[in-house]
Amino acid sequence: MKIFVFSGTTEGKQICRFLAAHQVQTEVFVATDYGEAVMEPLSGVTIHTGRLTIPEMADHLEQGCLVIDATHPYASVVTQNIRAACAQTGAEYLRLLRPPQAADSVVTVPDTQAAVRWLTEHSGKVLLTTGSKELDFYTAIPQYQERLFPRVLPTADVLAKCTALGFSGASILAMQGPFSHEMNVALLKKTGAQILVTKDTGKSGGFAEKLSAAKEVGATVLMIARPLDEEGRDLEEMKAYLAARLGLADAPRFPLFVSLVGKKVVIVGAGKIAARRIGVLGHFGATLHVIAPTCAAEIDQSTIHWQARSFVEADVEGAFLVVAATNDRAVNHAVSLACAARSIPVSVADCAAESTFYFPAVCLGSRVTVGLVSDGTDHHAVSQTAKKIREIVEE
Repeated sequence: MKIFVFSGTTEGKQICRFLAAHQVQTEVFVATDYGEAVMEPLSGVTIHTGRLTIPEMADHLEQGCLVIDATHPYASVVTQNIRAACAQTGAEYLRLLRPPQAADSVVTVPDTQAAVRWLTEHSGKVLLTTGSKELDFYTAIPQYQERLFPRVLPTADVLAKCTALGFSGASILAMQGPFSHEMNVALLKKTGAQILVTKDTGKSGGFAEKLSAAKEVGATVLMIARPLDEEGRDLEEMKAYLAARLGLADAPRFPLFVSLVGKKVVIVGAGKIAARRIGVLGHFGATLHVIAPTCAAEIDQSTIHWQARSFVEADVEGAFLVVAATNDRAVNHAVSLACAARSIPVSVADCAAESTFYFPAVCLGSRVTVGLVSDGTDHHAVSQTAKKIREIVEE
């Protein structure tokens, strides 16, 4: 069965990783060069770049093929076009949908035009986190150059658009996410914004981090509602459906037994989970570089190179292995992206799908070392089995 994925989101990339891991040949369509750039090379996955009309989509599809719509929940026109192309060709349409998030104490408007009207009627500086696509609508707001601070992707065409619309360099926040709670707080304070404009981008879109930051600084959240009332499967549901539909069996993880002596290993985070990882890695002679604002008391700081700050992408440069073990999903995700871009093996404590290796339970005997992992779903089984193995190898 032929598989086609219309992507451009984190979920799209993750489902492509899943299909590639199971050696499923997949055709992926992204609209922009940026969308192509964030898709790491995957075996068996062919990427097509460019916006397609309904007839152009239909030219690629055929009756009986499986089409996964993993586009952004606000890309309603694209979703409607994909559905139309599937109806024309007899392709089966599946929606990989980022679930909406509950949001209390926010002002909700139906669309961008309504957001512009609301902002025109309410004073205050504005942190605009809805991207550049509809930025021209906001120029209808009086004194928009002084009031608005658009956060946009740092690409040449986007910056050119912002400049052409009259935004100064001091107002343009050109940066790539994901954005943590702390980063959002810092931007709200730096700009003096009393209003944060957002869309319901869901968990992987950093929506919760925006809400919490606005609450901390006392800013009003103006949320543009999703354009379509859609039904679909979330990422894990889609994986389970495809596994059953295509008869996919999870391949076991290869036990990674390599020398770590003198090799740079980066651990992002320094809480309880990170402390356990640090203890294991130190036993095997790794040179440990820990990135975290604070360090747990149980970590022996004399055995590590600790930098007391937040993670930045360059921290993984030159690493042999990386472990992401913070309690912040956005930070762990950023670590996984930085490693994927450099082909560095990474273990992500809160997301098996983003891990290119699983951190094992280690059982040490006098002459035997045993590493134990599960399929990423049953940590209790690992700990119980490891306990029994330790009783054997420690005799």
